[in-house]
Amino acid sequence: MEIVFVALVAIAACVPVWRGRAPGRVSLLGAGLLSALALAVVISSVVMAPELPKASTTRPLVADGNGYVGSASCRSCHPAQHASWRESFHATMTQVANRANIAARFEQLELDWFGKPVLLRWGGDTLWVEFERGGQKPGPVRRPVEQLTGSHHLQVLWYSTGAGRELAPVPMCYKIAEGIWLPLSAVFVLPPEYRDPPEPGAWNQNCHMCHATNVRPRVDVDRCDTEVTELGIACEACHGPGGPHVAANQNPLRRYTQRASAVPDPTIVQPTNLAPARSAQVCGQCHSVNILHQEFFDQWREDGLVYRPGGDLDASNLVIDSSHRGAPELVRTLQKNPGFFASAFWSDGQVRLSGREFNGLRMSPCYTNGHGDAQLTCTSCHLLHREDGTSRESWTDDQLKAGHRGNEACTQCHEAMRDPATLVAHTHHPAESAGSTCYNCHMPHTTFGLMKATRSHTITSPDVGVELATGRPNACNQCHLDRTLQWTNEHLGAWYGKAAVALDADQKDVAAAVRWLLSGDAGQRAIAAWSFGWKDAQVASGTDWLAPYLARLLDDPYYVVRFGAARSLRTLPGGAQELADYNFLAPQAQVGPFVQGIQERWRRAYSGGPRGAVLVAQDGTLGEAFARLYARRDDRPVYLSE
Repeated sequence: MEIVFVALVAIAACVPVWRGRAPGRVSLLGAGLLSALALAVVISSVVMAPELPKASTTRPLVADGNGYVGSASCRSCHPAQHASWRESFHATMTQVANRANIAARFEQLELDWFGKPVLLRWGGDTLWVEFERGGQKPGPVRRPVEQLTGSHHLQVLWYSTGAGRELAPVPMCYKIAEGIWLPLSAVFVLPPEYRDPPEPGAWNQNCHMCHATNVRPRVDVDRCDTEVTELGIACEACHGPGGPHVAANQNPLRRYTQRASAVPDPTIVQPTNLAPARSAQVCGQCHSVNILHQEFFDQWREDGLVYRPGGDLDASNLVIDSSHRGAPELVRTLQKNPGFFASAFWSDGQVRLSGREFNGLRMSPCYTNGHGDAQLTCTSCHLLHREDGTSRESWTDDQLKAGHRGNEACTQCHEAMRDPATLVAHTHHPAESAGSTCYNCHMPHTTFGLMKATRSHTITSPDVGVELATGRPNACNQCHLDRTLQWTNEHLGAWYGKAAVALDADQKDVAAAVRWLLSGDAGQRAIAAWSFGWKDAQVASGTDWLAPYLARLLDDPYYVVRFGAARSLRTLPGGAQELADYNFLAPQAQVGPFVQGIQERWRRAYSGGPRGAVLVAQDGTLGEAFARLYARRDDRPVYLSE
């Protein structure tokens, strides 16, 4: 820092001299000033650059390659962008495991992994894990934890297996908001028999593709020598290899000339300058379900993915949708894993799993039918560098542009809807209500991941027929939890002229959300559990009838469904007290009394009168249909592979 200070003093000393010189000498002193500025910037970038992780022989090696040079090379010329990137959760997607980076604070922990102990213990600044591994490679594990994935919702720990740079996941992970440790398998929609974490090498062969920058797997039958340019999602993940850009801009005069130019710098990729489809692909390289074309597999194994920002993702990767069922890559994948398509998509090809937003976007008419500036793309709503005046807390959660949590995201194109009268005429809801928020009707929470429901990222309109065909909850009933499909049928017909769909007796008489929760598959139940705790739905539907339904899920076979039900139950009056001793990982026999106790106490306190659509009688008892629908629960295995 002292060197930087001296350089800045030298620059300041030049200013009065420059101002007092004759015009003929200004250019010479100006060039000297620019040189001094350049020297100060270079020195500051060296002095202030973040310390790179120390080299290790047992975790992926951080090293430049393929023209990638790391985010530290960007900082001196782009300090504001670098600073806002450092504020994002992209920057900390993958980190070295040390005391500063691990969210939980402890010296030693003994955790319960379905009755088996997992010991975490610090030795200096190294975290050690001990447990008895199952799966295909069973046996005792006592290894150092090398890396972390996640810093927003969950933090997954990866230990060194000792086989080169191979990593394997610790079977327990940390849920940051709640401050609790959970079995890794319990945070996903997985059948309860899936208790072992992924096999060793999962990060090196799969997870790295969306959790680090420029990874070269360098894996083979007897070798694992993985290299990365940067842990986390760094500058070059979106802007492409920075080596040519850094080399071209060593001359400060070129830099300042380029910044004043209206022509983008050809040595680097700026996603907002790309055509909408290519811009969206920059995000889609990670935020999609895609399969690398077979001819690039050997190249990937050594040097990583072929795709580079600005290029055509479709040239190297098959981005899956329902039209690709006959594609050779998908056919081969389904031969190895018959449930691959169903693990990420509803039957009509809409995304069922969070983190696959690009697949959802590509099915939206605002993307497929738009042209030029009117074509929807990721940066229509999202902003990867925080704007001045926007708080970090409001931006980092979803990296949305200012105002885009409301209707601004849609009215930037659909300008007529800015008029409150026009909006109300279209939505048939009060202008300031959740029912007049475009997203709630046209991009509902029908995907699931990270233990919560998220928006589909496909622009659709509510349709009873689509729900019956696919099982995907429709937007009307996800908000109006106490209404039937018959009610939705009638309103969509009266308001928008949609033809009524034939319904059976339960679909006519029982609230749709009640049927999802009682009779749906594990994925539908997980979404229902989240929806019952959604504030907008609670306002629209009331809360005095929700407790017995959420209690019914507390002993669900799927742990993530139990967790979601308990989280939503805690939003109700007295819910937190009811669940003070609840352990969502306990055996069903131990959890059952919570279900019965909550339902009985709720019945005695209920005074809301009969509500036929949600099966509640005058005295608070639940009708015969409750037990009948619950007995029809869809227990087919569901595997939503995040």
